[in-house]
Amino acid sequence: MRFPLVLASILLFLASCGKKVKDINSDEPLEAKDFIEAFAERALPIQFTQTDLQKKENDSFFVKSKTVSQFIPDSIFSSYFGKTKDIKFYRKGRYKAETEETYLFLMAEKKEKKAAFILCFDKNLKFSAGMELTHKITETGVTLDGGIDRKLTVIRTRNKPSKNGAFFYNKSAYVYNTEGLFTLILTESNEPVEEAEIYNPIDTFATKDPLSGDYALDKKNFVSVRDGGKPGKLLFFLNVSKRNGSCDGSLRGDMVQVKPKVFQYNKADDHCIIEFTFSKNSVQVKELEACGNHRGVRCSFDGKFEKSHQSRSHK
Repeated sequence: MRFPLVLASILLFLASCGKKVKDINSDEPLEAKDFIEAFAERALPIQFTQTDLQKKENDSFFVKSKTVSQFIPDSIFSSYFGKTKDIKFYRKGRYKAETEETYLFLMAEKKEKKAAFILCFDKNLKFSAGMELTHKITETGVTLDGGIDRKLTVIRTRNKPSKNGAFFYNKSAYVYNTEGLFTLILTESNEPVEEAEIYNPIDTFATKDPLSGDYALDKKNFVSVRDGGKPGKLLFFLNVSKRNGSCDGSLRGDMVQVKPKVFQYNKADDHCIIEFTFSKNSVQVKELEACGNHRGVRCSFDGKFEKSHQSRSHK
């Protein structure tokens, strides 16, 4: 009888040392730390396949949509689901990188639709970026897998049969950068490249300031401007795709007012300096110092962007 008693004592000791995880589905106030720690730790690599999407989810990992919306913007999920009402979410794990970012993995389903997402929180436990890894495919013979490898490269691979019995494939690789984006670094394919929707990381932020809004040349070349939280400061996300897509770039940051209707991005640890000059219905963007670390070397962020009158008002 001695061995069972020793085993029971060891188990009791381990249980007492365990950290209690807060119930994130309760009505108690939650912090980002509570939300993150409710996801079980996992080792890399982490991969989601069509087989995973066909499995019934365990209710033990269910998380209310109300809880998710406290920390993750709806725009992450709306590109696939459309309206985000009635989506069911399930925790699929977390991984903390040596660079201090934390990656969460979340499964979402609504009726016949189902998808896996990767969500990144920065070292201050603030949501920074998210993207879909894979979703349920109904086409016969087509697969779409997605995950993250040991080098923190996010890889999505799509395979589909061709008419002659061979297979077309499309492989895309992304890495998270400190500007709060998953940046595409590699595409391999033997099929025509499908145009991807550009994710705007500040889309849902407030637009009460008269200068806030969306300014664009087209859907790939635009500047989103949002409230900065105090006078003389605005947030921006700038994206360009020039020379038929051979020169792409994006930058997210703060702009500070230097004179009436003139703002500058001038970060201490970044050689890039950009000036934003606002007029009634447009903004002129000009690089004062080269920003080649944020875009291709054969183009620039320079340009005049017209304000969209369909910009949504965010509280």
